[in-house]
Amino acid sequence: MRERKLLHTSEEATIIGPGVANRKVSVLKFTVPEGAAYLLKNGAQLVMKLFDNAGNELPNNSFVYLYKRRKGEDGEVFLTKQSYAPFFDLTPGEQRNDKYAKQTRVDLGVQAGAKFTEGDAIEIWVESPAIVDLTHANTRFELAVELE
Repeated sequence: MRERKLLHTSEEATIIGPGVANRKVSVLKFTVPEGAAYLLKNGAQLVMKLFDNAGNELPNNSFVYLYKRRKGEDGEVFLTKQSYAPFFDLTPGEQRNDKYAKQTRVDLGVQAGAKFTEGDAIEIWVESPAIVDLTHANTRFELAVELE
């Protein structure tokens, strides 16, 4: 299997809109393109550098949630809740470094992975005291998946 890095600027990415302070809201989704399938493995690399609408990095007491939404279904399936604290104040390069990699990996708990088929979506939700702005020039959201 080949690895693919999903970026907030990828063709399959849709920025839902700005966040709302002190509420958990959907801000980004990756829709699996026609003819493709993704596997999000437990321990997959996750790189985040998120900013608020004032241009400041999101506070370290923010949380990022990953959900799976199946094609044609209204509800989503919870995958994980990641604290932003391990990512805070680290550059994307430092987050990829082995020294920090264990803290900046996707933790799916007991699941080995989650499979996404054509039309399914990986949804990203953020809960923060600040309003997240994914259009900020220095924003980075990168999630490694395997192509099946």
